[in-house]
Amino acid sequence: MPHMTLMSSPSALRPLDEVLARLLAGLHPVAAELLPVADAAGWVAAATLRAPAAVPVRPLALRRGIAVASAGLIGASPHAPILLAAPPPPVLSGDELPAGADAVLPADAVAASGPFHEIGQPAYPGEGAALAGSDLAADAAIVAAGTTITAEAVLALTLAGIASVSVRRPRVAVTGEADGPAAAWLRAWLAQAGCMVTEALPADLVLRLARDPAEHAPGAGPALQPGGEAVLVLDADRRTLVLSPRFDALAAGLFALVMPFLAAAAGRGLRSLSRPLTRKIVSQVGLADLALLRATAEGWEPLGVGRITLAALLAADAVAVLGPASEGAAAGSMLAAMPLTEPFEPR
Repeated sequence: MPHMTLMSSPSALRPLDEVLARLLAGLHPVAAELLPVADAAGWVAAATLRAPAAVPVRPLALRRGIAVASAGLIGASPHAPILLAAPPPPVLSGDELPAGADAVLPADAVAASGPFHEIGQPAYPGEGAALAGSDLAADAAIVAAGTTITAEAVLALTLAGIASVSVRRPRVAVTGEADGPAAAWLRAWLAQAGCMVTEALPADLVLRLARDPAEHAPGAGPALQPGGEAVLVLDADRRTLVLSPRFDALAAGLFALVMPFLAAAAGRGLRSLSRPLTRKIVSQVGLADLALLRATAEGWEPLGVGRITLAALLAADAVAVLGPASEGAAAGSMLAAMPLTEPFEPR
């Protein structure tokens, strides 16, 4: 049975920075996996992905009509039409244009004139057509390492001819009292953050939900408000964070501890946006306080400090951690916060 180390002093709280440092100690990005492009959406790119060739490789029609060479229609007009020995080939949207063609005109732009075919209007290169390389240049970055692969990126990768990609997928197990709406919210957040959410071990991080975390894993929690009941358990091959299953405790543990872990495990960082406060906030000295914030034209509007309500969670755009030495911040002062939408960035 592996030796287990619990955080000591049952009645004491440890500084949040110390608990976070213990959680992240020795952590390296999880091993990369190769996935088919079709299965890559939502996961984190392990390497920057570039277009191996221009997209499209050859000009494509963007509408139904006739394929023409614009250089051959210079000066064409109804009074001085260009005569062609053969009719221009018809094309449909998405068709590859024949060699030499770089534009698509409406089908009625050509008219029969005895043994010839005449076009009485000019065309410019790319008219009604996507020229070679107009969507993506060769070697253009499609996805940067450390960013989430989106549905649009999957489309671009597929059209660029890339069949498989290397991704990182931190595995997080949610166990214990993991039924109910708050646990479902937690699992949804984890999935949105690019995790493989499971109930089974092994996992890179275990989140055990228990109404009395100290009873299940006696030890000191982080000096965090809310969230001080959380307990970190470390053993030889497992990191376990024991959290109360109430939504405010889960939110505190997620924002203050789990998100930094997920960033490090996926080889990326957390975004930080600094904006002025619209009004002052007060923090309790000796504890790290979580502050939920709403983005306004004037800056961050505080929604609550040291307390997470459902109303604040619904309205929040960002979250900040106020250090234990802070008594708060004055209105107009700059405050750095993690945005809740797109919270990660490449390192």
